[in-house]
Amino acid sequence: MTTARWALAAVLGLVGAGADAAYAEPDGLLQGDKVPRSAAPSPSPSLPAGLPPVVTDCASAAEFGGTELERAGYCQLQNFAAPDHERYVGVRTFADRALLENPRSFRAHFLMGIAQHLGEANLPKALFHLEQADELLVERHGPHPAVGEPPWVIARRILLELVYVHGEMDHHEQKIRYVDLLAERLGVDYSPLKAWPLLKLKRWDEARAAAVRAVDADNERDAYWKAVGLTALCAIESEMRNRQAAYDACMAAARDAMPRAGDGGVALSNAASAALEVFKFDEAERLYREAARRDVEGTINPWGRLTHLYLRQGRMAEALAALREMKTYRYARPAYFDQQDQTDAELTGAALLMVAGLMEDALRITSRTVNRPDRQGTSSAAFDQNEAGNLIMDRVARLDVARRLEEEASWSPWREALRLRARAAKLRLEAWERSRRAETTLSDEERLLTTLRPECPGSIELPNWLDPEAIAIVGPGVARAAIDRARKEETLPENLAGPVFTALEAEAALLAGDEKTALSKAEEAVKTLVPSEALARARVAAVGAEAAARLGNYERAMSFYALVLHNDPGVLRRMGLRLPVVIDKMAEDEAIDRAAQLLEASPFFEVGQWGFSLGIEDDSVILRLPDGSFLFHAPVKAGPKDVDSVARRIARAAHQDLLVPSVDVTQADIRSLDGGLTGGGRATERAKSVLDEVMGQ
Repeated sequence: MTTARWALAAVLGLVGAGADAAYAEPDGLLQGDKVPRSAAPSPSPSLPAGLPPVVTDCASAAEFGGTELERAGYCQLQNFAAPDHERYVGVRTFADRALLENPRSFRAHFLMGIAQHLGEANLPKALFHLEQADELLVERHGPHPAVGEPPWVIARRILLELVYVHGEMDHHEQKIRYVDLLAERLGVDYSPLKAWPLLKLKRWDEARAAAVRAVDADNERDAYWKAVGLTALCAIESEMRNRQAAYDACMAAARDAMPRAGDGGVALSNAASAALEVFKFDEAERLYREAARRDVEGTINPWGRLTHLYLRQGRMAEALAALREMKTYRYARPAYFDQQDQTDAELTGAALLMVAGLMEDALRITSRTVNRPDRQGTSSAAFDQNEAGNLIMDRVARLDVARRLEEEASWSPWREALRLRARAAKLRLEAWERSRRAETTLSDEERLLTTLRPECPGSIELPNWLDPEAIAIVGPGVARAAIDRARKEETLPENLAGPVFTALEAEAALLAGDEKTALSKAEEAVKTLVPSEALARARVAAVGAEAAARLGNYERAMSFYALVLHNDPGVLRRMGLRLPVVIDKMAEDEAIDRAAQLLEASPFFEVGQWGFSLGIEDDSVILRLPDGSFLFHAPVKAGPKDVDSVARRIARAAHQDLLVPSVDVTQADIRSLDGGLTGGGRATERAKSVLDEVMGQ
């Protein structure tokens, strides 16, 4: 389940040089520094070839003071015309040289802290250097430098950087402490910045009070503080599960941002997430698209949220297009934000690959992200929510790939089959280990209840169509009790929340062996789920199909299976279910007879006297409804003409190429996902999807 991912507006303009502009100091926070000049200037610094020309006399450099190396580092920091990577590499180089000359220079430590934070995204190193800078400045100038004097200006900048670095590292008590130090030592009030860490610490009343003060601020910064306060109020209400209050607060923030040109993406994206919490899908899409048109801000990525929205609706072509835009959007952001949502972005791509049937490619992504959850400093989500979500997605991928390997083993020569089954067994063991780790999080009653409630903050971070995976992990008995309680706590209208709970009850009943209840609940859920829940509907239809088949109600089972195949055929493998088929040998041939034998041994196809018609011939495989209506077609690749080779190629086509959604995920897309999502560039291919037409989306 994907909860609202609230990016604090304060992080957007109050880091590094951006803080200066946000506080109407366009020439830099250090402007007006009156540090006494040294008796004799240092010689011009000697630097390696290839760096920008050394500048030591930029605006306010003399006020910044220090050695020429330190002033050169400051001027490089102020060189906003240079690309960020070049600018911060220069700052780091100057700071490094300055520290070699004087390891106790608070200016050099400050510059190195900035470079490590904004250039290298190395938060622990940034923290070390900034703390050193603060300690050395206090040692030299005392804790209370004169207001407006150079030491005061530099101290303010150091303490602000410590506020943001601690916030990004999820150190919320420390963030509050440094906001308080700004007031105690320098006499400046940044108390609105305490709203977010108080929210993260679940100190709701204090967080709300800080946010309200920011909204009501009456000074030269009131517009900025109002945006900070509205964003915090929006997140506070959401995290407290006050759906309507969250929606109202988030829409208030969005309305405040709407007239402004350029910025406002955070407020609009948050409002879209709040709209999803009350099932206003069309409004959420409109708000996300408007957020995507605004200036790139913070750690939000409206295109990633749109990818998930389109996926759940079965709009595969649009999901793929949004994913490509998501990569471009990320590339336009400052690189140091990547660690806040790198894994989330990669798993967005993995989710699309899962639905597209490219599970091996998805597994490569989930394998590297499972032990690398994002930092949660700029999100209202907690670390364990993301960690458990990563584990469950990796579990799903491993089990699916294991099933595919076992299928491949069914048509492979025996030596190859042994190797495939051994790899499948290893993947199943690893999936079990992921389940146990995720179960630790789900053993927290609040986490389990929020995960089972629709669009509820506090849940495990998963695409909503994978929420039922929690049932298999905790067991159907625990899940049923939790669903009953979640129903009682839910505040959404019954017509919206009820079908979601009914679908979960159907799956829990099936796992418990209660097929009659599972079938009844599945029938109800399929009829009542809102049209936008295409993938959720496909999953509960698969539950209904399996329950009906076990009860011998084959006609009802077939109607469910047809819905599954039209919406999300991959859900059968993700759930470990089999597809009933009747083999139709379309030619009299020894190779086709042998292929039929291989298909009968398949762990995916349930070959019998009822089911879909699986037509096989030496050059194609066709899946039809019992009445002959065409569903899927897969060509059989050319190759050796001996009986075994032809039979195996027919079996391979039936398993690997038949039930694949028609979506053009190119090799370029897969390579960019497999290598990470920091690259930019827009693909021009247009994807196509049969799923767009099924639910009339």
